[in-house]
Amino acid sequence: MLEVERVAHKLKINKAGNDGKEWRSHMDQTKKFHEQVKGNLPEVRHKLERLSEEVSKALEKIGKKEQVLTRSFQGMTGDYRAHSDEIKNIQNDFQKVSKNVGDLESELMDVNEKLNKIQDKI
Repeated sequence: MLEVERVAHKLKINKAGNDGKEWRSHMDQTKKFHEQVKGNLPEVRHKLERLSEEVSKALEKIGKKEQVLTRSFQGMTGDYRAHSDEIKNIQNDFQKVSKNVGDLESELMDVNEKLNKIQDKI
């Protein structure tokens, strides 16, 4: 209990400065901000509308350029797909031939070993 009594004066809330009029100052401040927003609204609205128009124009330009690029590269994409498929086929053929070469080299080594054994016997 002694500890509580020692710090009790620090725990008390001092309301002497407020006198219950704090809500009134908040209300006055809110009215002031409302008037500021109301005064700035037409100018800000005009700026936002102008910005909206500029963004719309920019998006329209981008769309048109995208269409032009799509039309100009349309033939190239077909060529790219054809070349890509051809490269895949060539790579598959290369892998098959490489495997075949490896198998033949292995077979050649076996034949050479047998030949060397036969030569040593003779």
